[in-house]
Amino acid sequence: MLRIHKFVEDLANARKTPKEIKTMVDTAFEVNSISQSQIYRISALVKKDSSDKRSTNGRRKVRTDDFIEAVRVYVEADRRVTMEELAIKFETSINTIFHVLHDDLGLSIKSARWIPKMLTEDHKMKRVRCAQAFLKLNFELGLEFLDKIVTMDEISVSFFTPESKRGSSQWLPKGSNPPLKKKQMVLSFFDNCGVIFQHYLPVRTSVTVAVFKDVMNMFLKKFKEKDWYFHFNNAPCHMANSTKEFLAKKGIKVIDHPPYSPDLAPCRLLLLPSHEKDARGRGDRRQERPEGVDPDRFREAFRKWVERWEKCIRIGGSHEEKIC
Repeated sequence: MLRIHKFVEDLANARKTPKEIKTMVDTAFEVNSISQSQIYRISALVKKDSSDKRSTNGRRKVRTDDFIEAVRVYVEADRRVTMEELAIKFETSINTIFHVLHDDLGLSIKSARWIPKMLTEDHKMKRVRCAQAFLKLNFELGLEFLDKIVTMDEISVSFFTPESKRGSSQWLPKGSNPPLKKKQMVLSFFDNCGVIFQHYLPVRTSVTVAVFKDVMNMFLKKFKEKDWYFHFNNAPCHMANSTKEFLAKKGIKVIDHPPYSPDLAPCRLLLLPSHEKDARGRGDRRQERPEGVDPDRFREAFRKWVERWEKCIRIGGSHEEKIC
C-alpha cells in the first residue's frame, strides 16, 4: 500500500489530475487497489505542501535586519509618520510595516494627552500632601469615612439639546429668530450613594461667593444634624478668603483639594454625563435626583477615588495618564 501511495504522490507532483492518476494506478497495480476518494485526498495534500514550499522558499524576505534598522531610523526622525507613508517610502505593504513597528521594534502609537497645567515641583508636592492627608483620614476612620464625604460641583446644563439639528426644527413666522439652546448652572451635592441635593440657578447667573454661601446655608439647613466632610474643587468661589472664613465659622470640615487636579475630583466623572443626558429635551423641568443612575456607580466612583489618591503618591504627584 505504501508503494501505491508513493506512486500517487509522484503522479500528483507531476501535476496529473486525480482521474488520470486513477487510470494509471489501475494499470500499474490491481484494479481498485486504491479508491478515487483516497487519490483526491493525497493529491490535495501534495498540492498544499507544494504551495507552502513555494510561499516559503520563493518569496523574498522583507523583514531583514537592515530593513528593520532603516525603518527605526526613519521613525525616530519623524515620530508622527504614518504606516501608509512608511509603506510608500519603503515600497512594501502596510501589513509588513505593522509587524516591523509592533513586533520587531516594539513600538505602539500614542496620542498626546491633555493636562490642565504643566505641574511644577511645588504643585506635585501639594498633590502628594493632599493625598497623604486624605488617605490618613481614610485609614483612621475606616469605611465610615467615605460615608461621611459630600462632594459638590457646579456645572452648566443644556435644558434643550436635541439629538440632531433637525430635531430642533420648529414652525416659526418668517424672519423670526431660530430657537436657542438654553443653559443654566446647577450646583449638585452627592455622597457615595447618589445625589442628595441640587440647586438650579436662574439663567445667566454664575456662581459667586454670595451664591455659594446661600446654597451652602440651604444645604446645611436641610442636613443640619449630619457630620459631613465636604470636598470642593478649586473654583474661585471656593478659594476666596470670605468663603474659607464662612466655612470655618460654620464648623464645616473640608477635604483639601490641590490646584490643577481634576483627576483627583470625582465630580467630573459622575455629574457631567448624567446631567447632560437627563436634561436633554426636557424643557424647564427640575429634578431633585438624576433618573436611572445606579447607586453602585457612585460607590464605585468613591472607591476609585481612593485609588486615585494612592496612585498620586506612587507617581510622585504627577497627573494620571487620563484626566477626567
